[in-house]
Amino acid sequence: MSDYRAFDLDQWLDHIQRQHWRTIDLQLDRIDSVWRRLGAWRPPLVITVAGTNGKGSSVAMLEAVLRHAGRRTGSYTSPHLVRYNERVCIDGQPAGDEELITAFRSVEEARGDIPLTYFEFGTLCALLVFAARQVDTAILETGMGGRLDAVNIIDNDLALITNVGLDHQQWLGNDRETIAVEKAGVIKPGARVVSAEPDPPAAIARMAGERGAQLLQAESDYSVSAEPGGRGYRWSSDHPAVPDDWRRLDDLPLPFEGDWQVRNLGGVVASLALTADLSGVTPAHLAPGLSQARLAGRCQVINDAPLTIIDVAHNADSARGLARFLDNHPVKGETHGVFGLLRDKALDSVLGDLVDEVDCWHLATVEGERGQKAVELLARMRSLNPEIRAMTYDNAVAAFRGARQAAALDDRIVAFGSFFVVGDIIGALEGEGSA
Repeated sequence: MSDYRAFDLDQWLDHIQRQHWRTIDLQLDRIDSVWRRLGAWRPPLVITVAGTNGKGSSVAMLEAVLRHAGRRTGSYTSPHLVRYNERVCIDGQPAGDEELITAFRSVEEARGDIPLTYFEFGTLCALLVFAARQVDTAILETGMGGRLDAVNIIDNDLALITNVGLDHQQWLGNDRETIAVEKAGVIKPGARVVSAEPDPPAAIARMAGERGAQLLQAESDYSVSAEPGGRGYRWSSDHPAVPDDWRRLDDLPLPFEGDWQVRNLGGVVASLALTADLSGVTPAHLAPGLSQARLAGRCQVINDAPLTIIDVAHNADSARGLARFLDNHPVKGETHGVFGLLRDKALDSVLGDLVDEVDCWHLATVEGERGQKAVELLARMRSLNPEIRAMTYDNAVAAFRGARQAAALDDRIVAFGSFFVVGDIIGALEGEGSA
């Protein structure tokens, strides 16, 4: 290995990609050992966000409100869209190259002969940046599952579980109850937990009970609904763990498009209510904080003529949500779908409701170990529907440009699938100065 002390950020990212023979290795003993060598610093308030969908949106809303309330926040999310720095944010701003490099160097020196995966390296790096910046609140998004996810080395004060769907089955299990056991693994003894799904698997409540954690469950313990006249959203709860001044909240804005975001909003408000004694957040911080929340690539409209939408929908639940959004926003012309997907994703589940929304497909190759060539994707799609209209491209940017050339002003373009697809398109648009 060349002298890592002289690595730039790209060289570090290449280096950590090659330090473990497995891309994913779900266990905590190795990363926990290295974290203890590094001092095992813990921020005063820790919120862990787990779930199949809605994690990124929930982190963005939590971070915005907490920051508006004067908390110094650190958020760790994955994957990134354009630059790795997006994964590690302080007060809503991505960490700089040099502080990431410094943290990577410290991890490398501390690990010795302990192999770490890319995500484990990145998790330790984020925690070191948080320590160096002395954040008082850390919001940690699980990368996969929860029980054996790298962020679970940190004891949280609250776990927010957004939902449980069928994704990553080869690692987490083939049914919702089995997957829920993994997601619920982020619940800590005596801590607090919010389940934002109205009808979650029983494993979540069971785990909360076994660990003596205070649970707030959507619909049974709190509710969120649209107010008449489209003025905003109302959140309410009669649960004894909710402070009196939080029990009836009106005029809450929804910062992101998509009807599924209402559920995420409910879970975020419930989480902030349960931790108000630790954070100092009050109901007065909610509306202005939520209004400041930003998150790229989630049902994001980036152009009007033709209507152009980008979304990282890449599993069954998120694809159904995107299909509902498209159905609720019809256009006179055709819909061009820019699409690429990792090989290990369940194609039939992702396409499901979207097949009827898309008239012409522009299929992109996704590179990498789990990637998939556009021609392979086309063959799989035609095995499901031999009649589809589709063109193949070497990459997502070429596919997006092809869709733009083909689309009329009254058509619609929707780019979705892998984070790699959406991220590459956003990066290209930023280069053009149009994003």
